[in-house]
Amino acid sequence: MYTRKWVVQKTDSEKCAVLQRELGILPITAKLLYIRGFDTPEKARKFLQKDNFRLHDPFLLKDMEKAVWRIQQALKKHERICIYGDYDVDGVTATTILYTYLRRKGANCCYYVPERITEGYGLSIPVIERLSGKVDLLITVDTGITAIQEAVYAKRLGMDIIITDHHSCREVLPDCVAVINPHREDSEYPFTHLAGVGVVFKLLCALEGASDKICSDYAEITAIGTIADVMPIVDENRYIASLGLKKLENTSYPGLYALMQQSGVIRNGKPRKIVSSTVGYILAPRINAAGRIASASKAVELLLAKDETIACQIASELCEINRIRQNTEQEIFGQAIEMISGGKSGKKFIVLCSEGWHQGVIGVVASRISEKYNLPCILFSVSDGIGKGSGRSIKGFSIMNALAFCSDLLIEYGGHELAAGLSIRADKIDEFRERINDYSEANLPEQDSVLTVDVDCEVTFDEINLKSIEEIQMLEPFGLQNPVPIFVMRNVVISEITSLAGGKHTRLKLRPLEPTQEGQELSAIYFGSMQSGVSLFPGDVCDIAFSVDINEYMGVRTPQLLIRAVKVVVDANKSIDLLYEKICDENNHEKLPDYAMPTLADFRTVFRFLKRQLNAQNRRLSLVSVCRQISTYENHEMNTCKARIIFDVLSQERILKIKYLGSGNDIFEVELLPVVKKINLDESALLKKIKQKNFYE
Repeated sequence: MYTRKWVVQKTDSEKCAVLQRELGILPITAKLLYIRGFDTPEKARKFLQKDNFRLHDPFLLKDMEKAVWRIQQALKKHERICIYGDYDVDGVTATTILYTYLRRKGANCCYYVPERITEGYGLSIPVIERLSGKVDLLITVDTGITAIQEAVYAKRLGMDIIITDHHSCREVLPDCVAVINPHREDSEYPFTHLAGVGVVFKLLCALEGASDKICSDYAEITAIGTIADVMPIVDENRYIASLGLKKLENTSYPGLYALMQQSGVIRNGKPRKIVSSTVGYILAPRINAAGRIASASKAVELLLAKDETIACQIASELCEINRIRQNTEQEIFGQAIEMISGGKSGKKFIVLCSEGWHQGVIGVVASRISEKYNLPCILFSVSDGIGKGSGRSIKGFSIMNALAFCSDLLIEYGGHELAAGLSIRADKIDEFRERINDYSEANLPEQDSVLTVDVDCEVTFDEINLKSIEEIQMLEPFGLQNPVPIFVMRNVVISEITSLAGGKHTRLKLRPLEPTQEGQELSAIYFGSMQSGVSLFPGDVCDIAFSVDINEYMGVRTPQLLIRAVKVVVDANKSIDLLYEKICDENNHEKLPDYAMPTLADFRTVFRFLKRQLNAQNRRLSLVSVCRQISTYENHEMNTCKARIIFDVLSQERILKIKYLGSGNDIFEVELLPVVKKINLDESALLKKIKQKNFYE
């Protein structure tokens, strides 16, 4: 497991002051601009004025002229065109905009998106055979750059191919009419980070002869694919994403409108402000779920839908498919964590396999595992002796280079620096795990096992308000190379904890340690707090790392913190625990406060909790952790003073056997003893003693 390290970025106070003064912005915004490299007023203005960006000439992309000419010939001759896409969001959106454009031009056009499970990734010979005689021109989108043999076969059958892709190129390119890819070694295009849909967007600009109309018609679809594929949101991507997100708020696509309705983005006919995270966390997963669990064609149908009723029906189906995806993903994730605990996954590169895993979600799970352990990870779904895998890497470590080192063991592979797909014979997986770990041992530095949380800057409680958040949002859209700003706030007090979504998330109320005004408070959401391994308690003093948002409810807008990490500085239980010492002190006759004394409901809650832990084979427990879990997840206030009294009483009454480990009495082992008779807690010697000492009125 990794260790967490918060790294606060350094800034130049003088340069930040210049930015603040010249641009008329807040200090917090000036720091963010400086950290992102916009350290002069000129650079910062250009970055902020994203609406005035000029797109690059599409004909700077190699083979663009050849592709345009061939497509124009197909349109003139009314040849049969097939668009061959990929099953992820990038491929779905690329298929959608090219199909829509060609149909508007009167093309005899269809599309084909392979099934993830039965057909796998990329252009395949069986599909080419199926299309032979039915298609004159095949155009790939977001795929095809490694289809060397497939291109030769298609040519032999008399089928022309145009490849548009953005994945890493091999030394040899497919032999076809045109290969448009900004990663070509001979490319002169000034921006290499286009998504697959971005490459198609440039093709449409070239076909149309002007970019304004293409931006007007296709920016929102292109933005979704670009953001979903985690492309750097800079240069052309920033302009397209910014324009697309703005258009998405009043989209003319019935399918997108229905999806936003079904997913809660639109409420009461009014969309909330749409930002990159709206796409990344709400819309994209639902579009992606079609290709992972069902058929990606369903997602294309949604984006192409013109009838509102049909659009609503498909959107509802995708939301349900996404719920199934989430449950499947969680199940596989749990199984993977158990396997890692067994110690057979690999030390520097996690490699796991199972015959029961759904191939469509293992990539998402691999990403979660990679993030959790800060190590590259590949998961294989094994069927009929073949393992089909999906891998994710960490910053600074190319998974493609690692796979190239093991290429003799693989049937095929392809992808990006940080993500890849591959297949292998099942009997080669153990050897592959050993080989790729040898490579990682030599090429993955030890310090990379320390997870760093990159923090932009420290802020005070007073600096987070509606005005500052609105100004921070001027830096949108966020994404790779323009990340969501992360802040640190020191010494905040947790005043209230509320569980959300059945305990999956937690809402916190926070106040400063020394409030400057009465009622000073901020609301914070801790997503996935049950999985985080961090239990919190009212009264804890914490340092928090967070991003910011604006919550809109019933027409009221309030600041909202989205917590990324928490460090407990002062444990509320430690001061409460001192009260227990008063009970043990024979000479002390001070009455304890009510909150430190257990009630019958407290006894019942603790006993039920301990029984569940023992049923789960958890005999070794932490006193503080028990209190935190009961308070947070049982929604029952508990503290260490109450808990220790309860443990003492249950021990004296021979209900529990407790063995404290170490000097601090925090860690203990517990055993449930057989109950031979009904216990009356009021007759407990310890409780009687407490009453006699006038701790109870």
